[in-house]
Amino acid sequence: MLSITTSWDDGDVLDIKLASLLDRYGIKGTFYISQNYRENRLTDDAVRALSQRHEIGAHTLTHPNLPKVSHEQKVREVVGSKQWLEGVIGKEVPMFCYPIGRLDAETEKVVRDAKFCGARTTVQGNIRPVNNAYQLPTTLHVYPMPFRKSGPYTYVWTRLLDPVIERGQMFRDLGVPWFAFRSWGALARSTFDIAHRNGLVFHLWGHSWEIEKFGMWNELESVLKYIGNRSDCRYVTNSDLI
Repeated sequence: MLSITTSWDDGDVLDIKLASLLDRYGIKGTFYISQNYRENRLTDDAVRALSQRHEIGAHTLTHPNLPKVSHEQKVREVVGSKQWLEGVIGKEVPMFCYPIGRLDAETEKVVRDAKFCGARTTVQGNIRPVNNAYQLPTTLHVYPMPFRKSGPYTYVWTRLLDPVIERGQMFRDLGVPWFAFRSWGALARSTFDIAHRNGLVFHLWGHSWEIEKFGMWNELESVLKYIGNRSDCRYVTNSDLI
């Protein structure tokens, strides 16, 4: 049976809107929250309320590039984020997410030593379980396709086709046809169909503020409706995958 999970980074106030969409289609989410990163971060009360419906994960205190900071700062950021969130929601925070997906051996060890049960990366194109719970990959990022955009109706004309160039091969390796790259929604549905037939995991991830920036709410809801409320799938949090 296919396990479907989603995860959402940074803790922007728009996570409330995102959580409501997940609830509508019976999909669970893990929300990775940084204390001091987004200007419009969820309030502590909102984090508590969200934790009653979805999983809360740690995402450091200030969202640094962890491999670039000292060991002492790594510990402060990782351990401090766990302690802060557990104080807010009054229960265990089992999962961690590496800011901007960056990690090294030292960073992973700090996360393990902080007693998280696992940690998510930003690696895409995966539909199979992995052995290392501290390098949990994903299947697909919610991000415009096929063109690089700067807003809902504007494009970055330099390196315009970067989304296809950077991600195309990993999805082609799964068997996604080229015509599915015509839009993010088409890519998501095609990838899901392949995971449904041949995989064990479908893991969607992104940022609510980025969905807003690129005007992707309707497209995302269409995909959530497509993958949600299926009797032959199980809907789980990130820690449920571990």
